[in-house]
Amino acid sequence: MGDNAFDDLLAGAKAGDPVPSAALMARVLADATRLQPALAAPARRPAARGFFASLIAAIGGGGALAGLATATATGLWIGVAQPAPFAVLTGAIWAGPEDVSVDLIPDLEGMLSDADG
Repeated sequence: MGDNAFDDLLAGAKAGDPVPSAALMARVLADATRLQPALAAPARRPAARGFFASLIAAIGGGGALAGLATATATGLWIGVAQPAPFAVLTGAIWAGPEDVSVDLIPDLEGMLSDADG
């Protein structure tokens, strides 16, 4: 096969779009209709859920609830046990005298004396 013959073959393929016959289209559509699933019955309304089931569904399901529980337990463990690497980090950030105390929630007497004032 020479170069010209190959070029002629490509030009012939490019010249017109192939059109499927009516018989082929009828067979394709018949197969498609046969393979389509039948219409399913309408879905029933789910049974009423309780408060906790609705809450778990709103959070994102059991997986999300398990993740939240794991994060909570880990935070509690780090806050109570405070592993050595965290103690070193805390010491580097909070470089001050050891007897420093911060009163984040003042007592009621301090509030009353300010109000009288």
